[in-house]
Amino acid sequence: MDLLWLVLAYLVGSLSFGRIAGAIRGIDLAERDTPGASGTWRQLGPAWGVLVAVADIAKGSLVAYLSGFLQTPWALPPMGAAVVAGHNWPLYFGFRGGGGIAPTLGFFAFLYPIITFVAVALGLAVAGLYWQLYWKSHRQSWYPLPVGALVGYAYALIAFWPTGIGFWAFLLVSATVALRGLRMARSGR
Repeated sequence: MDLLWLVLAYLVGSLSFGRIAGAIRGIDLAERDTPGASGTWRQLGPAWGVLVAVADIAKGSLVAYLSGFLQTPWALPPMGAAVVAGHNWPLYFGFRGGGGIAPTLGFFAFLYPIITFVAVALGLAVAGLYWQLYWKSHRQSWYPLPVGALVGYAYALIAFWPTGIGFWAFLLVSATVALRGLRMARSGR
């Protein structure tokens, strides 16, 4: 039964709201940028970017809610990875998706709100400092949000360390995000 929940998590993750927003505006977002929240922000503007971020966070939270129906708690780590994998490589959109940060945020904010809040606060602070002190004059470098996300992810891994299943879930999800991030860095997006 847990296998069906994992498949459902991947299918929910495959709802690429950035691609849907691009289609509404008549743009193939994946041709121009990554079709996640930040790519949508860059290509369609702040309002669309925030809307896509909220939708992508919500799909992560929905899957976290559904994880309560798992028969074994050790299916939680692959369920988190499945929603992020669906976001990164969406079945419905030719396996060209976003970076996975927003569904990760939704999944863990639902299950572990305090750790997630602190990780987001740290990540945003680092992204803001990086933007102010470096990125404004070196725009060919990494975009500020992924840099901040690295710090937030590192904090969360440390914070989850003693909690058992939360650590393994976050480690597996982080590996899924990192795999996509490395491919994006190599390809330029």
